[in-house]
Amino acid sequence: MKLKISMFYLFLYLGMGSFMPFMSLFLSERGFDGASIGLILGAGSLTGIIAQPVFGLINDAAKDYRTLLKVSTFLSAIAAFGYIFSESFIPMIITAIVFSFINTPAGTIVDAIAVEKGPSFGFTYGQVRLWGALGFAFVTVIAGYVYNSIGYQYSFIAFSIFAVIMFLLMFSFPKLERPKKAELLGKEGVGALFRNRNFIFFLVITMVISGTVTMNFSYLPIYFQKLNYPVDLVGWNFTIAAVVEIPLFWLSAKLIRRIGLFPMLILGTLAYAIKYIVMGFAPPVGVILSVQALDGLAFAFYFSSVIEIVNLMAPRDAKATAQTMFAAAGGLAGIAGNVIGGLIVDYQGPQFLFWMMGCIICVGTLFFIVFPKKGSYHLPTSSQESATGA
Repeated sequence: MKLKISMFYLFLYLGMGSFMPFMSLFLSERGFDGASIGLILGAGSLTGIIAQPVFGLINDAAKDYRTLLKVSTFLSAIAAFGYIFSESFIPMIITAIVFSFINTPAGTIVDAIAVEKGPSFGFTYGQVRLWGALGFAFVTVIAGYVYNSIGYQYSFIAFSIFAVIMFLLMFSFPKLERPKKAELLGKEGVGALFRNRNFIFFLVITMVISGTVTMNFSYLPIYFQKLNYPVDLVGWNFTIAAVVEIPLFWLSAKLIRRIGLFPMLILGTLAYAIKYIVMGFAPPVGVILSVQALDGLAFAFYFSSVIEIVNLMAPRDAKATAQTMFAAAGGLAGIAGNVIGGLIVDYQGPQFLFWMMGCIICVGTLFFIVFPKKGSYHLPTSSQESATGA
């Protein structure tokens, strides 16, 4: 099972890396300004808010999670072509909405499976998620040069190929047993999560962080374009970050047990803040590329911790629901990040955007530092994992 989930992550992030880092450049190439780009990207995030809780509830209640993933990956491969044939704003935003809704389940459901079932199969989330970082690192460095030569519309063809591979891979996945009678499903499961004040507080803070991460991901290519850095080096930014993520995801469980979930989370957000503030100075391109290593450290530390914390906060039979609520909260922040980021790039410039992002991350970090009872969240010991696996 570990190998199958690892391969799914590999192709999932090969697909994501083949088009997501270049979306803003693709839209700019099609003639859209920063505000329009923000609205198109934000429309996808809004769709995710609606779709993710729905799919989370379906996944928690479903007898076989594979059906949803097969439908998602196959239809995503088809929907991606809508971007190629959309020339004006309305068709493009409709494509973004349809594609986002169809593509939503894959990542969040696999995350929930990896966190919930990993201990019984002898692996941690970080050990399988690192394959996603490997795929992302591999494809982005090549894609940056290729698309700059042949056009960014070809990114969606690459995504479709990887989505078909994921669809075929699902036929090799085993059917995982689920409880015969779930204790918390539907409204009851969601209600239990909403009554957990710490969970809601945690979601709000992560929304703040997610909004800035979205701005970075969406507008880093525009930052390069508007500040006259070589655009064909955009892919290297994401590759450097992903290469750093790989060993850190592998070591994440050991690092978390050594220093704790929240301390690791705080280190991740501080790394984000330092990176954004440095980029606000618009230093030479060599410095820009160097600080992307901080992005890899931040992503690995932050997301390895936050996924586990959400899992620990959730009731036993609402794990996927909690993960999708977390993802939906990130989607809400993504809407704000994309729309506000586009406006700021148009009216204040990309340097101001990154200065602002650094300040926002600092505020989020302070809230993590004062989070109530943060020491009570920790991974099970190795002996506990062995017992679970037995």
